[in-house]
Amino acid sequence: MHYARTTSANPVVEGVVVGEPVSLEGREYHQPSSIPAEARRLLAASGSPEGLTNLLNASLATFPVRIWVVDNSGSMTVCDGQRLVTGSNGSGKILSCSRWQELSETVMRIGSTSAAFGVRTDFHLLNRTADGQYLSVGADGQSSPVPIAGEIGDLATLQKMMSSSPSGTTPLTEAVITICSMLETAEAKLRSRGQQAVVVIATDGLPNDKPTFLESLRRLQKLPAWVVVRLCTNQDDTVQYWSDLDKCLESPLEVLDDLSGEADEIAKLNPWLTYAQPLQLAREFGLRDKLFDLLDEITLLPSQIKQFCELLLGCDLLPEPEVDVNAFIAQLEVALKTTPIVFDTISGSSRHWINIKTLKRTLKGDAGCVLS
Repeated sequence: MHYARTTSANPVVEGVVVGEPVSLEGREYHQPSSIPAEARRLLAASGSPEGLTNLLNASLATFPVRIWVVDNSGSMTVCDGQRLVTGSNGSGKILSCSRWQELSETVMRIGSTSAAFGVRTDFHLLNRTADGQYLSVGADGQSSPVPIAGEIGDLATLQKMMSSSPSGTTPLTEAVITICSMLETAEAKLRSRGQQAVVVIATDGLPNDKPTFLESLRRLQKLPAWVVVRLCTNQDDTVQYWSDLDKCLESPLEVLDDLSGEADEIAKLNPWLTYAQPLQLAREFGLRDKLFDLLDEITLLPSQIKQFCELLLGCDLLPEPEVDVNAFIAQLEVALKTTPIVFDTISGSSRHWINIKTLKRTLKGDAGCVLS
């Protein structure tokens, strides 16, 4: 991609077809719409609890647009990726694959979810392919102040674009600047409505130019955008780079590993939770909730565990575990009976979302909780 030289502090993107924003006047904001039947069916089939489905739907009012930066550089052919194959009743198996296969399946899940909800998600490949570079899914019939860099397509078009073999370098700076130019066009309208775009950078490597990439990220974070990094590798130097980069930015980056990696990290702090694919998908889709973000950062307090379970399961208010832990456990067990079983990557078996035995041990270790 080429950029025009300009005297302005903000480069102008050349070579990208950017459509005119369409008016959103008259629409209601921050009012979650009813969940489309197809979205409810899709998420239920994956094992998503009612609460998580409702949370994801509610978040769409604040985050109406997602923009995925998809790394299709040559290093994505390395075969240290993982893909989950699921069956009925929460059964599943983790298979080895290339990084590109892992990311391609993730992209198609995001695309399918976007199409089911009827909301827009843009996919920007780092390197142009014969089948295109920019595609917007779920944008049909939608109005948005954020222009589209490329074409509007369906899931078949997305699948075709993702079928190209990865090659080339990692021009992350250029990709982020493209998104900055798109969001700057829509900044005033997004801010007036209290809305943001979710920007997900899915990559396995380091940018071609680290200093300019840092500046482009700083520019992006000044805009109405929630930035998520989805790492496609566990290489020490790459993980360390993104960890160090977070310290150089004014706003924190939400850095996600793959499903197994996130599950392992969360189990160290909150082992009572089965971190399953529907929760990973929700976070990749842009669900932003501080309690969910804390799962891999701290050991949740009993009151936070209560709130998390209510949000995840969509159940009635549970008793305070620090007041009556036995009543809390009893009502939680009732709620779990109507919640789908999911695949646990750590044990390799089907489990409930909440491991009651482990949760009892966790609460028993808290001075304020006494189990009979």
